[in-house]
Amino acid sequence: MKQGRTDRDWAVVTVMAFITGAGLTWALLSKHPPQPRPPAEIDWPAWVQAVGSVGAILAAIGIAAHERRVSKAEAARKEDLEMKSRHTRANRAMERFQKVLKRQLEFARTQRSGTVVTIIHPQPLSAEMRELEKECFLLGDAGGGGDFLTVTSFYLQAQDLIRGSFLDQSNADEFIRLLEFAHEKSEIALKKIRAPLWKA
Repeated sequence: MKQGRTDRDWAVVTVMAFITGAGLTWALLSKHPPQPRPPAEIDWPAWVQAVGSVGAILAAIGIAAHERRVSKAEAARKEDLEMKSRHTRANRAMERFQKVLKRQLEFARTQRSGTVVTIIHPQPLSAEMRELEKECFLLGDAGGGGDFLTVTSFYLQAQDLIRGSFLDQSNADEFIRLLEFAHEKSEIALKKIRAPLWKA
């Protein structure tokens, strides 16, 4: 796929144009040995116009290169702001989700005894967590996107073990194991989510 000219290409063109213009100017203005016939009179207005045209071309090239650099820097700045905004939302959502997860996990641990059926209400994912699920691919694996999906997957598997508002003791160990794994992965996801926010 062809790409546009780079700043290096324009620099080469600029140098070549300058050298050519300087060479022509030197050749016409330098002293020559006597010629058998009188030299033609130099058309100074035409040369001034030619040199001015070369200068205008060089200025246009420089301005275009500067505008490209400014545009590229602005695009990079906008992309960085959008990325940090996504990570900030993900960080807040995960922190609130962890509180729900910890409360349910602690309650299940204290109720794990004998064969008594535990009354426990399933906790669906919050609206912000469901919304974040749709955008987690923008975080990428390095930004915690993959770990985020693992967290929600194990959490929802644990909720599926609750029947109505009851958790049978035969499922208690599996319920706790799933929540513990979800909590462990949430800590890993948070570290990755926060990493870009700590950078200057």
